[in-house]
Amino acid sequence: MIKNSLNMKSASVLLPPRDPKGHKGSFGNVLLVCGSKNMVGCCVLAAYGALRSGAGLVTLAFPDALYTSLTSRLTENLFLPLPSDAEGFLSVDSVDTVINAAEKSDVVMVGCGIGTGEGASLLVKKLLALDSKPVIFDADAINCLCKHKNELKNARCNALLTPHPGEMSRLTDKSVSEIENSREECIVGFCREYRVNLLLKGCRTLICNGDATELFVNKTGNSGLAKGGSGDLLSGIIAGLTPAFNGDLFKAAILGAFVHGMSADVLKEKYSEYSILPSDCADALPLVYSKIEKGGAD
Repeated sequence: MIKNSLNMKSASVLLPPRDPKGHKGSFGNVLLVCGSKNMVGCCVLAAYGALRSGAGLVTLAFPDALYTSLTSRLTENLFLPLPSDAEGFLSVDSVDTVINAAEKSDVVMVGCGIGTGEGASLLVKKLLALDSKPVIFDADAINCLCKHKNELKNARCNALLTPHPGEMSRLTDKSVSEIENSREECIVGFCREYRVNLLLKGCRTLICNGDATELFVNKTGNSGLAKGGSGDLLSGIIAGLTPAFNGDLFKAAILGAFVHGMSADVLKEKYSEYSILPSDCADALPLVYSKIEKGGAD
């Protein structure tokens, strides 16, 4: 097991250079599947994370009940409104449309605010079967996986799970305190058993590869990130970075966690940790990437 962490210099080396002759098709097609009637902001934060992290095209797939709310707040991404059920969640009728879009995308992120109903559960199962497709399972997508986690062992997609300790508790049937007291052992054991990449959120976020041979400890970030919506932004950042790494979710997660934490660190110089919002962190991403590109030099 190789254990490591990033600093500004190594993050600068890891960040892939942009092709000066590239066009929007060169920098990847990202599909985000997010939202429900009572979960609108997660769509916005995930979209900003992906757009600010280099993706050439970002498509947001969401229940059509959110159409007016989202189209009035977002301008740079494409929209894929989907049939909603009576409660404002993705309906079963939306699943085939999402799978068709996923097959044409370079990376899929699914889960922020989608609930755990019939439509969401079916979608998660079908995404597991996409051959070699990079798929990031976050939030409710992880909660859906908890019901049939053994299917992860037969997943054909290239999966990254991004649980917080509560979601990790449901995945492993361990208490949150057990997980927090043995974070490294927990994540390595899970990756070894299920052969998936995993990012365990929290103070000193951990990222382990699917072979359970590499573990990264993220050292950026502060308590300003401890607000609802922060994880949605992180998942969007990782999705936006994945095409730059040719689909390598592990590298995208390592750098994504570093960038996400650093967005709060640069804001700490200006704002109190009490007052930092996920939307503030989204707005800080251009400065973060600029610092990384310069290797931390002013």
